[in-house]
Amino acid sequence: MEFTIRGRLRRRAAGLLCTAGAGVAGLAGWTAVRGMPSGLAGPLCVLGIAALCAVRGAADLRRSRRPFRLRVDGFGLTLHDAELSWEQVDAVALEYRDSGGDSGPAEPRLVLWTAPGVKLPRAADRGYDAWFAAALGVLREERVRYTLLDTADLDQPLSALGAALAEHGGAHFETAPRSVRTPTPVSVAGPEQRSPAHPGQVFTAPGRPLPWVCLLVVALACTEPLAGLLAGQPWPAPIGLLGPDFAVAAAAWWAVLRLYGRWRRPRRLRVGPEGLAVRVSPGGPEVRFGWPQVAALTVGPHPATPDAHTWLTVWPLPGTYVPPEAARHLVDGHQACPLAPLDRLPGGPDALLPAIRTFAGERLSLPGPATSH
Repeated sequence: MEFTIRGRLRRRAAGLLCTAGAGVAGLAGWTAVRGMPSGLAGPLCVLGIAALCAVRGAADLRRSRRPFRLRVDGFGLTLHDAELSWEQVDAVALEYRDSGGDSGPAEPRLVLWTAPGVKLPRAADRGYDAWFAAALGVLREERVRYTLLDTADLDQPLSALGAALAEHGGAHFETAPRSVRTPTPVSVAGPEQRSPAHPGQVFTAPGRPLPWVCLLVVALACTEPLAGLLAGQPWPAPIGLLGPDFAVAAAAWWAVLRLYGRWRRPRRLRVGPEGLAVRVSPGGPEVRFGWPQVAALTVGPHPATPDAHTWLTVWPLPGTYVPPEAARHLVDGHQACPLAPLDRLPGGPDALLPAIRTFAGERLSLPGPATSH
């Protein structure tokens, strides 16, 4: 499959250059009609923003004119300056970056590690640690890495690139850190493909109905005098208790609805041929992952802040949809979604792990010794 970037770069450059031109034209028109304003802060701010848009637009336009080619097929990767068979590729990955906000990670970069002795006719990436080692004259054996593409520039969807790499890359496509899972072809399916008729299993921690039933009795007892008052019956207590009775009834009904919702939506884990779904807290959202979205499933420490618990963590396949309810952390450029500690899920590790292993198949793995890029 062929991938391009020229169309998006040109559209983005045109938008930025038009924004810059509109800002300058608007400022010129305002000055012609109203005259030069007394303060220069406003005009300078407009000119500064227009200049930034113009510089970025010109840079995107210049990048769109540079040679670029990316083809992913059964042979390997075809670039504008090289052709690499899969035997010449040590690994290829979609590496996510922290966006610095709460909206999740930024669009990933396509990075490539060549096999030993293979080099591209372009500069390789050099991190700070590699520069420092070279400055000290320390020889380091590390994989040669190249950044091929910022997927934010792709004309095609990111999911198409991920699907092409999964289809043709095999074990060369790194879908999770090597410290989590040894490179395994994404096309290797687990038992969910061999026994699709298996009904799956549901582990539920039943809630207690007594709290909301007791509060329902209180709510009804407080509401009955108010209903009688609205129906024309006399108030059976001193009039000064009307306000407190109304407040207690409102609070009781609110608590009844909340506790009833938690009782109706208990903590549970569903695992089956379609995927797995987890609701960690009663009444909270349920996080669902289909098996095609899962690159690896680990049982071990929390990927970001290790604690005393053993966590069930999903490593989504790069380029696939991640539910917004799932917590996301970046580990070695890969997204990690810790679902819950196993001891907080109904059934506990002894009951959950066999069921998860039945359907997750080779996706389920334990963390091994760290391997750095």
